[in-house]
Amino acid sequence: MNSKMSRSPHRVFVYGTLKRGQRNFHYLQDAEFVGQFSTESIYSMFVFEDYPAVCVDGQHAIHGEIYHVNDAQFRLLDELEWYPDFYQRIEILTHHGEAWMYIVKAQLCEGKQQIDGIWP
Repeated sequence: MNSKMSRSPHRVFVYGTLKRGQRNFHYLQDAEFVGQFSTESIYSMFVFEDYPAVCVDGQHAIHGEIYHVNDAQFRLLDELEWYPDFYQRIEILTHHGEAWMYIVKAQLCEGKQQIDGIWP
C-alpha cells in the first residue's frame, strides 16, 4: 500500500469511552494519536447511563484526545455513535487543526446528570 492510501484523512476529538484506557478504545487502537486537547468553555457534558454526551451551550471545557482516522475507522465511529440518529458531528478548531466532535441535541440532555467536562 502506498503512503497516500495509508494516510488518515479524518481528525476526530474523543472525550469519553473512546479515550485511551476506556472500554471502546479498541476502535482507535490502530489510529494515529495526535494529542490531548481541551475545548473552549462553551459546552456541557452529561452522563448517559455509562457514557458521556456533550451538548453545545454550556460553560465547561471538554477534555479529550485527538486522533487521525481513516475512512473505515471513521465509518465505525459513526456506527458506534449512532450517527446521525443520536449523535451529530460538528467541526471544532483545535491547536492540531479542525477535528470532528460528536455531540447530541440539548433536549436529549434534559434530566441527565451534568458533569464538569472530564470523563473518568
